[in-house]
Amino acid sequence: MINNKAKISFHGAAGEVTGSRHLLEVGDKTLLLDCGMFQGHRSDADAKNRTFRFPPASVDAVLLSHAHVDHCGLLPLLYKNGCDAPVYATAATAEIAGIMLADSARLQEGDAKFYNKIHAAENLTIEPMYDEEDADLALRHFKPREYNSGFDPVPGVKAKFLNAGHVLGSAMTQLDIETAGGIRRLVYTGDLGRAETLLLEDPAAPQSVDYLVIESTYGDRLHEPLADAAGKLADVIKKAWKEGGKVIIPSFALERTQELIVILDKLRGDKTVPAIPIYVDSPMAVSLTEIFNKHRDSFSFDDKFRDYARIDGDPFGFDYISYVRSKEESQRLNNLKGPMLIISASGMCEGGRVLHHLRNNIEKENTTILLVGYQAQGTLGRKLQDGLKKVKIFGLEHEVWASVETMHTFSSHADKNDLLAFIKAAKPARGVFLVHGDPEARAALSASLAAEGIKNVKCPNMGEEFELN
Repeated sequence: MINNKAKISFHGAAGEVTGSRHLLEVGDKTLLLDCGMFQGHRSDADAKNRTFRFPPASVDAVLLSHAHVDHCGLLPLLYKNGCDAPVYATAATAEIAGIMLADSARLQEGDAKFYNKIHAAENLTIEPMYDEEDADLALRHFKPREYNSGFDPVPGVKAKFLNAGHVLGSAMTQLDIETAGGIRRLVYTGDLGRAETLLLEDPAAPQSVDYLVIESTYGDRLHEPLADAAGKLADVIKKAWKEGGKVIIPSFALERTQELIVILDKLRGDKTVPAIPIYVDSPMAVSLTEIFNKHRDSFSFDDKFRDYARIDGDPFGFDYISYVRSKEESQRLNNLKGPMLIISASGMCEGGRVLHHLRNNIEKENTTILLVGYQAQGTLGRKLQDGLKKVKIFGLEHEVWASVETMHTFSSHADKNDLLAFIKAAKPARGVFLVHGDPEARAALSASLAAEGIKNVKCPNMGEEFELN
């Protein structure tokens, strides 16, 4: 038995959603659980993203839960600043992260170039945090591991990835830590999938857990039933068809876009909606959808989707959906009149091509902006969701005449009931840490856990540290 002291500290997604970074110190070794980018208002995001609260070179291993940028998006900056540690992730996450990180670098460079151009007269400039070379440096450190296969990231710690059911390749990290008091099992859920999903297997709670680090994004609310998704999306499409307008859907390129496409494929197949032109305008989403299609009989897809894919033959609509890669094709969409449906990243409207579509259409009354994912505080998506009538895009003010609709149906996060059921099934013996949630959501989940008799629940603040006894 190694006589280790173990402690955990929280450096992101503590009292807020996005930017997950949790540091586990075991003896003289340091493990980083996720290295995510904070997504919010440009100035807030810059301050939180550009500096680390710990020396990057001190990290001995990174354990990555999944490939969303709020969990992996600062890996290139970590390695740019001196980290040389291996990154452990599932094989699917490693494959997808290659696309996500390269795209993140390109988006930063493109947004900076455009922002600097339109603000040249004011002498205002921004710089990307990292470039594609930095992303490639990080990717060269990836060491894929299979689900349920044990490995030793550092001496004194045995690790295993378990299905998290959130997105393709997503994993809970189970760590058995040798301490002076004996073996302590810590499980970090990353983002936890809901009990009802469109594509993936449901997550199962691990057993013999001492410490549980779990997200709380929807700790204060319940999701709308997934069965309602098709009908609500059909209503939006019929309205756009009637008014001759555009439906702009800011969507996360990973999972949410593919879920939307599968529902659209079913709606089109049974002729529930008119044959409205559909464009997926995100090179990253196009590449990821190709990965989904390539592996639709494998990974962790559930039986219902595999059965549908075999019967349909083209569940991602490659025969009739226009998948847009080039900038020129994207720009041409601005000159086309509706009706049409455009799915484009980013999901919180904080970067990417969707900003150009919003800039060109947000002041038109027959435009519908359909929000289909969580909108973090301070993001443009949240401002639209909250009903602001004037917003800034690329630093320029626009009046909001478009209709803004929100569908909570699509969330790939566990809701309040899912989280409670998972925690009760895991039976954490020594403590629960609630992360990745706004203060209100965390407080509500903490109160619900107390009512269930679950004790030693912590809502860590940024930088707060706890010993694992």
